[in-house]
Amino acid sequence: MKKLNSRFNTNFVSEEGAFLQNKDYFAFIELDNYACYVIADGIDEDKELKSQKIAVTQFIKDFTEKPTMNKFIIRKYLKNANNALIASSRNVRLKASITVVVTNYSKLVYSTIGNTRFYLFKDGYLKLKSKDESLTQELADKEMIPLDKIAKHTERNNLSSYLGENNISKPYVSKRIKLADGDAFALLTKGIWENCDAKEIEDALEGAKSPKDVVDSVEDMILSKQSKDLENYTLALTFVEKAYINPKRKKIIKKVILTAIPILLIIAILVTILIIKNNRKKDNILTMGEYKQNAEQYIKNENIEKSSEEYKKALDIAKKYKLENDAELLDEDYKYTEIIAEADKDLESKKYEDALDKYMIALEKAGNVENIGREYILKKIDIVKNCINVSDLLILGDKQVEGGLLNEAEANYLEAKELSLNYYLKDEKKEAMGKLQEIYDKKAEDMKQKKADKDKTAEDKKKTDEDAKKKADEDKKAIEELQSKAIDLRKNGDLEYVAGDYVSAKMYYALAKEAFKAIRANSSVYELEEKIALMDKKIIEVADKKGEADRYVAEGNKRYASGDTNSAKVLYILAKDIYSNLGYIDDIAKVDSKLAAIK
Repeated sequence: MKKLNSRFNTNFVSEEGAFLQNKDYFAFIELDNYACYVIADGIDEDKELKSQKIAVTQFIKDFTEKPTMNKFIIRKYLKNANNALIASSRNVRLKASITVVVTNYSKLVYSTIGNTRFYLFKDGYLKLKSKDESLTQELADKEMIPLDKIAKHTERNNLSSYLGENNISKPYVSKRIKLADGDAFALLTKGIWENCDAKEIEDALEGAKSPKDVVDSVEDMILSKQSKDLENYTLALTFVEKAYINPKRKKIIKKVILTAIPILLIIAILVTILIIKNNRKKDNILTMGEYKQNAEQYIKNENIEKSSEEYKKALDIAKKYKLENDAELLDEDYKYTEIIAEADKDLESKKYEDALDKYMIALEKAGNVENIGREYILKKIDIVKNCINVSDLLILGDKQVEGGLLNEAEANYLEAKELSLNYYLKDEKKEAMGKLQEIYDKKAEDMKQKKADKDKTAEDKKKTDEDAKKKADEDKKAIEELQSKAIDLRKNGDLEYVAGDYVSAKMYYALAKEAFKAIRANSSVYELEEKIALMDKKIIEVADKKGEADRYVAEGNKRYASGDTNSAKVLYILAKDIYSNLGYIDDIAKVDSKLAAIK
């Protein structure tokens, strides 16, 4: 019964700070052989579900069912708490930071996910502090920010791990830490560590009789700062007033010694084996050096493929004996020769661009291998560049042929042929000569075609001229006919005008206008437009005069009917004069018959 033979005194405070809701939660349980202390800080926005309480409750439930300090099982309990948050999520994903302390009253282990913390004090001084899983902690570990700036750094709540993730990675669980009488350990949320550093807690521990004294002192210290943005704060402090001591300790030590004797014998045997292996290792290391020298000589002889093989043998020995420095250098040498060998293969396969890229990479790495093979690479780069130049000239020549630029294409093919001769590029030389012959054949064919085209052009021009003359004659005849027709139409219009038939005159004038417009006789068109306007005016005047005569006849009829024959006669005579002026024969005859009746 370890609990009965030890004394652990715990006290805590947990308040909402400047917020309406407390998202912190702390709970602990002390069993016969183990105790568990858990603190959590809810970091989600859910107003109904309490992620912090769900996580703590789940962990303590699992621990109560099977108390243990086993790292693997503690990690399992943490993953169960994570799964509980995921399963409970409704409106938002529940998230929380958590810190767990498990002890057998003699030793303890702790685990932290997020930025809740664990502090261990020995003799009143901070001995050990957990690390936050935040961007700020990463920057502090890299010495990019000072440790005393962590509490106020802007990225302190930017967590790299927290409960509520889909799959938390392997949570950190500390190794076992031995406890002694007078030790104290604390679990705290960010509301505490943002506003109270470890030194202030050490000051509160000095002379304290109980954990409650320390907790109250720290709370008063925080509240006295009157921070308007004070986070939820929770501090749980445990005094180890008496740590558990195993009464069977001496027997255990004796047992360990008896167990150690055969182990020492085994160690002696292993040492002998190691000496043998060490001698073999020395021999292999010497061989490794020989392989390296051989590789360097092969490079000087420009046998890159063989050099790469020798470097590979040396590298395998370095890896076998975990000679990190040698392995790193040999790996670089091996990769260097491999790149050159691959570039040589690309050059042979006419993959010039790939070959050039690899030779350039190899040239950059040459400085790291004491410039061995540099001259070989430069020579190959020169060859590749000329091969690319030849290839580009052939491609450019092909495009110029497609565009009909035969002279330009011929010049490029000739240059490609010369370069091919200088660098012994047999295939490219053959290709360039073939393309040149095609150009010469095409030029001969083009000359022949040009002569044929010239003869055809002359014949076509002769026929075109004849057709143009024929069409001109036909057009002239058509214009003369149309002009004669237009003149006749204009004459007819003039006759109708003289006769007083303005409507018919307008019709003939309009037809004449269209005929003159077709032959582009603009002056005649303008003349006819004026005549058409005059006819419109005359038509309106005639319509007005006839209406006046019609009114005289109608009034004369009324007077005649009433017996006023004299007045009727005068009106009929007036109407007859207008009809005579207008040339309305039928109307004149009707008026004459009325006058005859009056006489």
